[in-house]
Amino acid sequence: MNRSKRNIEILILFCCLSFFFTFWVARTQLLSGFTSDGSFHFSRVEEIYQNLRSGQLFTFIATHTFHNSGVGSFLFYPTVFLYPWALLRFVFDPIMAFYIWYGLFMFLTLSCAYYAMYGFSRDRLRAVMFALFYTISVYHVYLGLRNYVLGEFIAYTFVPLALYGFYEVIWGDQRKWPFLAGGMALLTYSHMISVVIAVGLFTCLFLCRLVVDRHFPKGRWIALLKSVTVTFLLTAWFIYPFGTDFIKMRLGTPSFGFAFLYSMQDLWQASLENYATNRGLGIVLLAVALGGWYFVRRDKRELSLYILGLIFIVLSTNLFPYTEIARIKLLRILGVIQFPYRFTTYSSLFMAAILSLILARIFRHFQGKAKVLVGLFVLSIAMCLYVQTLTPVLERLYNVSATTRLKKATDKFAIPSEGAVIDKGNYYDLYTYRIPYGETDYYPKVAFDGNMIETNPKTQSILLHQAYIDHKTVVVSPRSQANALEYQIKLKNAATVDLPVVAYSSEKVSVNGQTSAYTISERGTIQVNLERGVNKITVRFEMKKTYYVLFGLAVLTWFVLLVTPFIKLKKVSRDSNL
Repeated sequence: MNRSKRNIEILILFCCLSFFFTFWVARTQLLSGFTSDGSFHFSRVEEIYQNLRSGQLFTFIATHTFHNSGVGSFLFYPTVFLYPWALLRFVFDPIMAFYIWYGLFMFLTLSCAYYAMYGFSRDRLRAVMFALFYTISVYHVYLGLRNYVLGEFIAYTFVPLALYGFYEVIWGDQRKWPFLAGGMALLTYSHMISVVIAVGLFTCLFLCRLVVDRHFPKGRWIALLKSVTVTFLLTAWFIYPFGTDFIKMRLGTPSFGFAFLYSMQDLWQASLENYATNRGLGIVLLAVALGGWYFVRRDKRELSLYILGLIFIVLSTNLFPYTEIARIKLLRILGVIQFPYRFTTYSSLFMAAILSLILARIFRHFQGKAKVLVGLFVLSIAMCLYVQTLTPVLERLYNVSATTRLKKATDKFAIPSEGAVIDKGNYYDLYTYRIPYGETDYYPKVAFDGNMIETNPKTQSILLHQAYIDHKTVVVSPRSQANALEYQIKLKNAATVDLPVVAYSSEKVSVNGQTSAYTISERGTIQVNLERGVNKITVRFEMKKTYYVLFGLAVLTWFVLLVTPFIKLKKVSRDSNL
C-alpha cells in the first residue's frame, strides 16, 4: 500500500476516534467537577480570551479573573496551549469550546504517541495500538475530564515525543536529536513539574547508560549538547520572567511534599474498576503489568520498557518510602513532584508500549479478513473501555437538577460545591467563586501563607478589593484592561493608598496619566502617594523588550527545526533523480 495513503488512513482513524472520545461528554453541553484544578485553568483561558478580544496577544497578569488581583499566574505557569481554546471561544460557546479543545488534544496525543512508537519500532500496527491505549488510559481521562488537571493533561501529550527523542540521542540515531529538543520544549510550554520528572528520568537513564558502557561516543555528546542548546533557545522566553519577576520578589509557590500517597491495594482496586482515576492503571494495563514479562523475557530492549513500567508503578504508590524521604533534609527537594501519582503517566506509557507489542504479535497470526475482524474487535474493546472510564464523569453530567446547577456565589471565599454543574447560561457564575487550588499561587509570601486563604487576612483583603487609605479600609472597584487595572479614587487630603493589586518588578504605575513611583506594602501590593482630589491610578504590567526578542528567537528556531527536514528531503529527492 502507498505510504501516503496509509498515513491518510491512520489520520482519518485518529480523527474518528477523537470525535468518539469527545462525543460522549460534549453532547451533554454541560461541565462539572470544579472542586480541583478546573477553576484555575478555566480562569486563565477566560483571561486570555478577554485580552485577545481587546487586541492584546500576551497575557501576563490576571485583571479580569482571579478576583482582579493582578496575580502573575500567566508569568510562571505555561499558557501556550490554552490559546487554541481561547480562540475557539470566538466561534463557540464556552462549553463547546472546551470540548472541541479536548478533542483536539486527544487527536494530538494519538498522533504524537503514534509517531514516537513508529520511530521506535518501525511497526505501524504496533504504533496505532500504542497510540490508542496510551491515549485512553484512565489517568489521562482523569486529567482531562474528571479533575481538569489540564497542565499535566497537555504535558501527557508530548511525553512520548520527548522520551523517543532521548532514546534516539542515547541509543538510537543521534541525528534525530531535534525530537528531544522539541519534545522538551513542548513539555515546558505545558507543565513545569512534568519537565522536572522527565529530566529526572533522563538523568537516571543516562547514568545507567554510562554504567553499562562508559564509552559514550563523541557524536552522541554533540547531539546531546545540541538538544540542550536548542531547548534553551525554544524556552528562554518563558524562563525569562523567572529572572525578572520571580527571583526578585519573594513569591509563594505550590508547596513541596508527597501528598495523596496511595497503597498498592488502592492501585489494584482502582485499576479493576477502570474509572478515570489517579490511583490506578486501568484493567488492561494492570493485566499487562502482571503478565507482560512473558512476552518480553527474551528481548532486552522490550524487557527494559517493562521493568521501567514496574518501577514507575512502585513510585506511584507508598511502596516507595516517601514518608522517610520527607524527613531527610537533603532529599526534600524531591518533593517538588508534589503528588507521586504523577508517575502514572510513565507507568501507563511503558505498559501501553508492552501491550502494543503483544497485540502486534497476535495480529501477525491472522491474514486478510480475519486480521480486519481482529482489529475491529480490539478497537471495539478499547472504545468500550473508554466509555467505562468515563462513568464517574458522565454520572456527574447526567444527574443534573435545579440544586446541582451552579448559582452565583454570595460568599467571596466560597468554592464551587461538589457536583455543581455549569452550562453556557451560568458559565460566568463560576468566576464569582474562589479558585480552590491556585488562587494565590505566585502571591508575595507575606500574603501567601501556604495558600491558606481562610486564615490569612492579607490575602482576604486583596480578594475583597480592599484598599487602605492611610490605614483606613475602603472597597474599590477596578476597571479591567489587558494586563492593567485602573482605579479612580477621590481624596479630601493627600494620602498613602495601598491598592489590592499584587506587586511585581515589571509593573508600572501612572497617576492621572503621569508615571508615578510606588512602594510595596506589608501585604505585598502596590502602594502609592496620592494628592488631594480625583486620582486615576493605572497599574500596568510592562514586559521588557528582551522577552519579545527571546520569543521571536523561539519562533525562528521552531521555523528552522520544522523546515530543515523538508529541505533535506527535497535535496535527497533531487540527488536521486540525477
